[in-house]
Amino acid sequence: MRKLICLMLFFALSAGCANQEKAATEEGARLELDWLVPLHTPQPPSDKALKIIEEKTDTKLRLIWVPDATKEERINAALAGGSMPKIITLPNLEDSAVVSALRSGMFWEIGPYLKDYPNLKNLDKTIVKNISIDGKVYGIYRERPLARQGVLIRKDWLDNLGLDMPETVNDIYQIAKAFTEQDPDQNGKDDTIGLADRNDLAFGAFKTLASYLGAPNEWGTGQDGSLFPDFKSRAYQEAMKYMKRLYDEGLMNRDFAVTSKTQQQELVIQGKAGIYIGAMSDAMNLRDQGLSLNPDFQLDIVNRIQGPDGKEHTWALGGHGGMSAISKSSVKTEEEVRNILAFFDRIAEEDINNLMLYGIEGVHYEKKGTRQYHRKQENYHLWEADIQPLQQLIGVNRQALKSAEDPLRAKNEKLEEDNRKIAVLNPAEPLYSATQTERGTELKKIIDDATFQFILGEIDENGFQQAVDKWEERGGAEIIKELNQDRQSKE
Repeated sequence: MRKLICLMLFFALSAGCANQEKAATEEGARLELDWLVPLHTPQPPSDKALKIIEEKTDTKLRLIWVPDATKEERINAALAGGSMPKIITLPNLEDSAVVSALRSGMFWEIGPYLKDYPNLKNLDKTIVKNISIDGKVYGIYRERPLARQGVLIRKDWLDNLGLDMPETVNDIYQIAKAFTEQDPDQNGKDDTIGLADRNDLAFGAFKTLASYLGAPNEWGTGQDGSLFPDFKSRAYQEAMKYMKRLYDEGLMNRDFAVTSKTQQQELVIQGKAGIYIGAMSDAMNLRDQGLSLNPDFQLDIVNRIQGPDGKEHTWALGGHGGMSAISKSSVKTEEEVRNILAFFDRIAEEDINNLMLYGIEGVHYEKKGTRQYHRKQENYHLWEADIQPLQQLIGVNRQALKSAEDPLRAKNEKLEEDNRKIAVLNPAEPLYSATQTERGTELKKIIDDATFQFILGEIDENGFQQAVDKWEERGGAEIIKELNQDRQSKE
């Protein structure tokens, strides 16, 4: 029912965007912003913290929450319709519909204005470059660690079975097998599995496992210096076989191909699965929610996993989770653009940043000294309801406070920094391909579908190769050619 309400709200607001009054930009008027934002939690936030943000920014916010499972189709529908909210968060800047919309002039170019704002003028130059299109900046990036992937694992289950934290890809398999077959929670029931995964080949387990096995990050570089897609690498296909083995032996959730992130996390929280491969920063929330159901729940994290060659690799992001862009169809004047940028500059201040990360002081956390905090664990459910969804609004991520009592959070921060030393970058990130922009999303689906089908046992290696051939014939060969040409022109 809540999703239906979100859907109705989305279309109602979108339909009215074109006819909105410009009162928010008139002198002395309160800025009114409708903003389409992905929702990674079961429910949108309560208005408790939102009211504080509105008061501090002198803004009326109408947040249009798009459930994570449907965000791509909803965002693409908004782009195709042409009538959009004033702000739209674009989490995937590789989506061909998104790239086309940005290149076609549907959003304001804000690069020239950033220098006029105390926080925005200090945006990280590398991340700004990574979100730019043809050298132009069309949004405020959503800052993320460069490389945040790792293995989250039930430490109490390891202890119960006398096992150590994994050091190799094979260790992960052996632990998944033990967690499935050896009653790690010691309840006398056959009710646990090793790995919890979801319908996301990038931010679920697959891409991280592939990077451990030595796969390139989206694009690899051959001995002659030319670029080739990651799925043509041997390591990518070894990752498919590895996942297929986990699936065939029942060591992971059978319905992973249709499992959402929320459902994946619930498997861990409820004590049904013991391994979660993804963002290490998810560990604290999983641990906190797990503890609310089981006082013995313990979670640990590890970032360095050796592949068959004995080396350690992990794939890197561009330092962002997409960006929030200002629509030209709903924002007509430069004055209103500047007012919206002033809003983004204000929410980058430490007080609002802290609010969206840690919550309301005295309700969700207590300060310890000037730079540490203590989470009020008894009010964790309030943090979930009031604060957690708001993290999708964060652009500049200051993380000014450090946990006063949480070694797991401190370890996450340390390992995210350590990941930079073994991070595998995408060499094609700053490159442009017209075919990629036009047909990249539909072509990617050919490979994604084939990858899932291989893991599920619906096709074999020949079937996967047929999908690769199909990808090349329908435009993939052109993408390879264009990216290599663009790379050569920039060398």
